[in-house]
Amino acid sequence: MARVDMTRLLLLLSLFSSALCGEITMTHSPDTLRFGTSGLLRSTDLDDLLAASLGYTPIQSSLWRGLTITSPFNSPSGVVVVEVHGGGANVRQEGATYGLKEDTTLEEVFHRLKSIYGARAQRHTIFKHFSVGSSMEEEDAQYVLPEASVLNMSKEADSAFLHEMAALTVAARKTEALTTTPHGGQDVFFLEVDSLEQLVKTYGLESPQVEEAINILRVHLVKVTDMMRQRYNDQVLVVTAIVDQDNLLSRRTRSVLQSEATVDVGRNKEYSEDYPAIFNIILWLSITLFLAVLATSIAMATMDPGRDSIIYRMTTMRMKKDN
Repeated sequence: MARVDMTRLLLLLSLFSSALCGEITMTHSPDTLRFGTSGLLRSTDLDDLLAASLGYTPIQSSLWRGLTITSPFNSPSGVVVVEVHGGGANVRQEGATYGLKEDTTLEEVFHRLKSIYGARAQRHTIFKHFSVGSSMEEEDAQYVLPEASVLNMSKEADSAFLHEMAALTVAARKTEALTTTPHGGQDVFFLEVDSLEQLVKTYGLESPQVEEAINILRVHLVKVTDMMRQRYNDQVLVVTAIVDQDNLLSRRTRSVLQSEATVDVGRNKEYSEDYPAIFNIILWLSITLFLAVLATSIAMATMDPGRDSIIYRMTTMRMKKDN
């Protein structure tokens, strides 16, 4: 009897852990970032991963080894994370894909990234989180609903999804007005989509409504990726995270973070637009002087102290001649 109870407990634990395991895909990364084979990525390590991608030293070591930085001198100009509450739906995309262990919400990841690394930023950096569903504006001229053959606009869940897909591209387009890259800054944008989860709850994972919704979502995620690549001239990391965590936990986290927030750290202290140029001048001048001194020292150490060398002439005592 005890063995049966233990088996049931292990089964429940495995189901619970799998229910809190999502998926994360690097839909685009610049040449300076290389994502290779690795295991499960924890949500609590995601802020350090994004910070390392932007050129910062992570505050804590991680066992995840999927990221290789090929050049520390050309960091991306921005990071864009699209968070999709999938409800267990399988949204396959092109790019390096890893399992995501959801030991915290992505909103908490955003706030931790904003508070810790925003204070350390040496460049003008903006952090912005968009909840796409709550910021829809149908009167916007760019607001165009996607075409659908199965989804029905008269159904609440279907209508909410189609409107949110239209709002996703509009929100991504509106981030251009907030970018700091023309002044040498960096951008961190999070876009949250939650209507797919309600479709899964309404119709089920294997329903034609969910299948069509996944295809529409893929198309709009590609649009967002292409939009960001063009804006940042490919110097951007675009990430899509499909999370299965309950929205209730996300809302509780949001309310706690809002109640505890007392200081706006969305923008760190501003630096002159000449800061990157001055930094590079000082850095490379110091390297050049060091190499010059090193080369001179090696040349003098290996010089033959013969009679035709400067060392012989400076160290040899000459006898005075009487006239």
